[in-house]
Amino acid sequence: MTEEWLYQVRIRVSRNLGDAIRSKKLTGTCKKIHTISLKHGTKPVCTFDAFSQYCKEAERNGIEKYPLYSWTKSVIETPEKKEKHIKSFAFYKETEQVYPKELASNLFNDLLPLYENKLIENLSLIDNNPKNNPQPPKIVDKSARLKN
Repeated sequence: MTEEWLYQVRIRVSRNLGDAIRSKKLTGTCKKIHTISLKHGTKPVCTFDAFSQYCKEAERNGIEKYPLYSWTKSVIETPEKKEKHIKSFAFYKETEQVYPKELASNLFNDLLPLYENKLIENLSLIDNNPKNNPQPPKIVDKSARLKN
């Protein structure tokens, strides 16, 4: 039996376009991205914004319950990493970050002309197979350490 992987579409854009998408200024390329996204029932979510929301939630609920908090917090506080992630968007289907291949492929194919015409900097279709993707940093369980 083969495992059915789920997929996600991601784009990287210029800083100006990223700012337009984040503020929902529906003109030019931003409007095209929005229209394509709506067609597939998805929405572009800024990676930086998603990381920031994760950290805020962790701080409200107790960071010990959020294993990636320290790593994520360092990403959003490092200027170079912030600049990278503020231009990066993943398409979510409602609240789901990954979805069936058919949806992802159709969304990817509709966004492809924007990439081919250099209106977006990068377009990628990824699956959730751990063998194909970098894994989150390993979390050290401090309570499991031996005491000297």
